[in-house]
Amino acid sequence: MKYEEVKIQNTGYILFADWYETPKDQVLLVLPGFTSTKKKYEELVASLVENTGYSALVLDYVGHGKSPFNLDDLSRADNFSDVVAAFDWLAEHYSQKKITVLGTSYGGFHATYLTKFRTFQNLILRVPASYPEETLYTKIGDMKDAHSDDYRRNPDNYIDHWLFTHTGSVKGRTLLVTHEFDNVCPPVATTPFAKAFNADTWEALGFQHGFGKSNVSEQQLQDYYKKLADWINNES
Repeated sequence: MKYEEVKIQNTGYILFADWYETPKDQVLLVLPGFTSTKKKYEELVASLVENTGYSALVLDYVGHGKSPFNLDDLSRADNFSDVVAAFDWLAEHYSQKKITVLGTSYGGFHATYLTKFRTFQNLILRVPASYPEETLYTKIGDMKDAHSDDYRRNPDNYIDHWLFTHTGSVKGRTLLVTHEFDNVCPPVATTPFAKAFNADTWEALGFQHGFGKSNVSEQQLQDYYKKLADWINNES
């Protein structure tokens, strides 16, 4: 699947992203996980583009991949500003395309936070992460628990959670994908996303939080990709 690398202007710096273009009036904004890169998403995104006909934009946040700066010197708010810049780039250059936001883990956090500031068509959350609001501007290098593991295991933290205040910004459908052996974002931390967005849900059996640590077959991977594509293609 062919794509081109594009440069997206944010305030004072350039972001790098991969752009897969098709004629269809639908596009995926793909937001990778923490410390992951657009390069690592090539197989997944190529499969989705081929099997849905959607265009796709896959982002390297600052501190990730080819985009500039050291991640330890940045905050989640810095990476969120990259998400807004990428969304606005799509809205400006491809205004005829309806946007579906697909976020994985850290990207799922940013995709959910984006509902506070932008309106879009559909939302796909793969094992979405959540964090305390007060850490949004803390430098990642200054955090003792950058993944907020303890935070995610306390159900009290999800009562009127700060992320879920603009769920109506998703005009179409939401899908929540969980992984059977996910110890990073356990059910207590992902179920609130499903409830907040009235999401369709499915659990990928055999998978840990990330593909890289999952002991699964090539057939399981392909079935996973197909199930995502089938949901996207189901317009009913």
